[in-house]
Amino acid sequence: MSLLKKQSEPRKQPLLLVVMGVSGTGKSTLASEFARRHQFTFLDADSLHSDQAIEQMSQGIPLSDAQRLPWIKRIYAELSESQQQNKSCILAYSGLKQAHRKIVFSSYACRAGVLLNADQSLIMERLAKRSEHFMSPQLLDSQLAEMEPFSNKEPLLELNSAEPVETLVNQLELFASALQIMPEATPGWNF
Repeated sequence: MSLLKKQSEPRKQPLLLVVMGVSGTGKSTLASEFARRHQFTFLDADSLHSDQAIEQMSQGIPLSDAQRLPWIKRIYAELSESQQQNKSCILAYSGLKQAHRKIVFSSYACRAGVLLNADQSLIMERLAKRSEHFMSPQLLDSQLAEMEPFSNKEPLLELNSAEPVETLVNQLELFASALQIMPEATPGWNF
């Protein structure tokens, strides 16, 4: 049996896991693999960017907070819909700004974050190999500079994304499992 409760067992409240980090840390890889194994809905926040925002970032021009806000609202709307349908969701999302994270996290009562970190040289190497993603490697420095500190309001697991995906998934499974058996660790947790 999986460390996580079987999805067939009804939950009173669904869980939101938000996998965060700068571009190239492996957010989508980790989140999609976890979703596949545990029947979570996978949402890649990059898929909700406007065409204009994608064009701008592909040219190496970072988005302003005002330009990000409609994107954040779209993420919130998608997550709120999943929460209302009682679906657990795992979101791949940069999470650069505290104010934006607050909006995203507010879409679910039961939520936790995962922060992927890696050496900057490894991230640059990964970005250089990506040909199918709109994010320009030129934006890495601005993303690193804009990443605001995390509060202790939400449970947060920090992982080194230099580890193999299998190891990261296992660590995330243990984290999610611990949250489910220790409801007092998460406000609003009710399994």
